[in-house]
Amino acid sequence: MKKSAGKMFVIGFLKSFLIIGIFIGIGAFSYQMVMHYLKAPNIEAIETVGKQEPKYITKTSIDDISKNLIYCFDDKTGEINKILLEIFHCKNKKLYYITIPVRTQFTMTDSLYCKLIPVNPAIPQMIKLSGISKYFDKDTVYDYGVLIMEDLLKINISYYTAIPQSIYETMFVTENLMPDVTNKEEAQSTSTVPKELFSEEYITFLKSFTTAEALSKYIEDIYSSIQSNLTLNEKMNYFESYCNTPSSSIFFELIHGVNHNSAYIVDTDLATQQFADYMSQPTVESN
Repeated sequence: MKKSAGKMFVIGFLKSFLIIGIFIGIGAFSYQMVMHYLKAPNIEAIETVGKQEPKYITKTSIDDISKNLIYCFDDKTGEINKILLEIFHCKNKKLYYITIPVRTQFTMTDSLYCKLIPVNPAIPQMIKLSGISKYFDKDTVYDYGVLIMEDLLKINISYYTAIPQSIYETMFVTENLMPDVTNKEEAQSTSTVPKELFSEEYITFLKSFTTAEALSKYIEDIYSSIQSNLTLNEKMNYFESYCNTPSSSIFFELIHGVNHNSAYIVDTDLATQQFADYMSQPTVESN
């Protein structure tokens, strides 16, 4: 009886162990299946987003009428605090600097917003330009800023140039203008709107260049201190046209818009016409 009882105990123990083993095996298999069908697609989705991201980064172009988006950024924080659009009509030798206030607020189109959500889900569809730096890292902020500005301005931007504030302030000064407002009540509390101009010192500095070689050397030197998606060699495609542009053909403008609820709102219809005027002037015929 003792042997029989001991034998039954061993058999029972082995059966229990076998059953536990089966359940463990089933559990492990089930876990692997669940992870395969649930977790794997998420990983694949993340990898897909990572692979798609370069499609959203802008490409440069060398254009007869170039559109250079200029950022001024704080040397310490990297925050974008000024934005200009430089439109250069190479054939007509006309150069425009259009100030786009960083207080500008607008609502991104659904198509662009859907592209930017995978990059940073926290980005709002209604955005102020001053907030761009918060939502993208320093390596991609200017590229994504170009996409946002193209969405706002409805034009294709040729390339961007990001200038540290310490250098920018040796080139530009700010003229504060009283803006158009949506009603008389706002006129009492509305802040001024900036328009960027070359400083007198910078104009004098530019006039000091007596040879093309000296100006070329200056561009090479300053290019090492700025950031751009246009290489120096590509930039030099515009060099001759820049040299032949008289100071009387350099203009400083403010993008058309109004102040509203402490934000600047671009008038898209007027701005579209504004850009069309800058880019469709009759070509100057040589004698």
